[in-house]
Amino acid sequence: MNRDCEKIKKYYEAWWNCEILDRVPLYVTAPREGHQPEEMIVGSPEDRLNKEKVIEQAEKTIQNTFYGGVAFPYYWPNFGPDGFSAYLGATLNFSSLGSSAPVSWADWHRPVLKDYSDLSVLQIKEDNFYWQKTKEFTRYALKHFQGNYLVGITDIHASMDSLAVLRGGAENLCMDLIDNPGRVKEAMRLLWKAWHKVYEESYQIIAKKQEGTCSWMGLWSPCKMYPVQNDFTCLISPSMYEKFFLEELVNEINYLDHSIYHLDGVDALKHLDLLLEIPNLNAIQWAPAAGLERWIPVYKKIQAKKKAIIVYCRPDEVNFVLDNLDSRGLLIVLRCSSEKEAQDLLFEKKWSTEIK
Repeated sequence: MNRDCEKIKKYYEAWWNCEILDRVPLYVTAPREGHQPEEMIVGSPEDRLNKEKVIEQAEKTIQNTFYGGVAFPYYWPNFGPDGFSAYLGATLNFSSLGSSAPVSWADWHRPVLKDYSDLSVLQIKEDNFYWQKTKEFTRYALKHFQGNYLVGITDIHASMDSLAVLRGGAENLCMDLIDNPGRVKEAMRLLWKAWHKVYEESYQIIAKKQEGTCSWMGLWSPCKMYPVQNDFTCLISPSMYEKFFLEELVNEINYLDHSIYHLDGVDALKHLDLLLEIPNLNAIQWAPAAGLERWIPVYKKIQAKKKAIIVYCRPDEVNFVLDNLDSRGLLIVLRCSSEKEAQDLLFEKKWSTEIK
């Protein structure tokens, strides 16, 4: 990982276990002196599928970024949040605009699963173009970076999020939960198998070349780790969540050695009580609306159940976080405006100033 990798590993291992070593881990990044924050240019659809161009650009972004505390440079292959659905046959459309536009999105007007009469389409064929591309990007990145930067597992936006794409829209899936609940549950079991295939094969590629795993969330684990999620469930009740999604979620969590739930937005909070009762779930990433002070009770509720948390804040809010939350299982993530600001903060909090 870098010259301080053994120290960083210990902090992550403690955090996953909802423990603390000598201080709260800070995950600090900033633009390098003399460099503006790198804007990821999407480019043409052909560029997005060119591994040399994409990984060259990722490396440039890494080199222009300062990493401090437990932050580390990494890359993860990504064709957009609907990439997993593309493994199952969904059509992807790529943006040709800048980074403010999505990298890609599925064509919901061309549903893969028009009804539930034949669920055999819910499997990943080995010759699927995007699945092959994902493995190609992963292998190339591992070879190119030669252990200098970590390579993460791709975005596996599966479960009901994928089923909504495959059915041609969230409104169709909402009706399916009422009109065809049995077949929805069967579909979810097949999607779990597809998720497992993607993770396991990706893991086997990565484990041969580097120690541990990371993903889009930027966390490290010495073993199998991934953020689990289901953004679609913002549209349904906790009882429907438990009926249709909990089985697959628990399968994912029990398969992984370390897991963190991506709880995205205020509408997802209604499921928090259910999530906190899952024994093997290690952590929760609460992605709140603005207003850190407002959400302190949510963080405390999670910590009370011995789950680790990530808190995203500004540099001037670090002391507020430290004063109001339990240090055990707390990870503070922040982006500084300059390298000097990052170094000053790390010095103040008795962290080494830089991870190379």
